[in-house]
Amino acid sequence: MTIPLEILCLLSPRGFEERFHSHCKNHKHYYKAYEETEKEYESYFGKRRYASYDSFRVVMNRKMKQSFNNKK
Repeated sequence: MTIPLEILCLLSPRGFEERFHSHCKNHKHYYKAYEETEKEYESYFGKRRYASYDSFRVVMNRKMKQSFNNKK
């Protein structure tokens, strides 16, 4: 089975985040965009990347804070 490049990108945290943001364009709620991204990940790799939407948000917030602190 050949896995498309956009799905392979989900293996990295940055790739997952980028795919999530691309799904945000199609959904009114971040949670639904997150779930669609997780479904893609799970269909190819057999498990979820994050335990829940809340754990995904914690990781995203941590990355944003680090990015903000590095710019100071």
